[in-house]
Amino acid sequence: MHFDQALHLLQQLGPSMEQKGLRIATRFYDSLEATYEEELRALREAGAQDGTRALRILRLSQLLNQITNQHESSELFKLILLNEIDQTKSFLLTYPDIISREILQAIQIEYDLKEDAPLLQAWAIVHHQLVDTCRHFCKYRHAENWRQQDILLIAEEHHLGAVIDEARHALLSGRKTTLLHVSAEELAERMLANVVSLTTKGMVVHHIRQEGWEQQMHEFLTMITANDPIVFVSGSTNFIEEIQQRLDPLPVLFGPFVAANQLPS
Repeated sequence: MHFDQALHLLQQLGPSMEQKGLRIATRFYDSLEATYEEELRALREAGAQDGTRALRILRLSQLLNQITNQHESSELFKLILLNEIDQTKSFLLTYPDIISREILQAIQIEYDLKEDAPLLQAWAIVHHQLVDTCRHFCKYRHAENWRQQDILLIAEEHHLGAVIDEARHALLSGRKTTLLHVSAEELAERMLANVVSLTTKGMVVHHIRQEGWEQQMHEFLTMITANDPIVFVSGSTNFIEEIQQRLDPLPVLFGPFVAANQLPS
């Protein structure tokens, strides 16, 4: 299941999560405290745990509700990175497997899902991507200019419009922003005007023709990823997977994703 498909599938839970979120979060922390007392004690002694238990439960329930009511993957990841990172990073970064196992179990019990249920699979996919995002982004928390991490935007053909909004957001936040467009055709007049406007604000633009793009892409990504940027990709499922493989181990951190295959019913 593609990430964008998983996120769309979770939208089915939006209304119910408003009622179930607190119960899931409470169940999660109950299990965490009952099973991993030593790990929690070590984090408290290191000063990594912040806020009261009630506050942590409230924050988690709000996060679950935001995930299931968020219709745009790029907006979801922006929310996580900018608003939730301080609240989730300590246990998340130290024990990501525990977090994943316990949160999925709490959701499974509350929604009475079978282990192979598509909804549970969707949760696992979304959670895994969020964990990777937070872990990668937190590498820069101790850097003096961590909020200025470079942004790399990659768009396939007509999917360029999806990353234009991300470019505007990145430029407003003062980030060095590079756009790579892979296409066999020239830009339409309106889209070209949007791109030119952003270049006047500091965005760097590269265009690669689709014919024989593999070697050009390899050379470009080898050069650009030396700065370990935050990456947005917009395109078909196959295109996104190709970029992810070429960037590995640097993850494609957040969408906007546009899945080529049909969304599950």
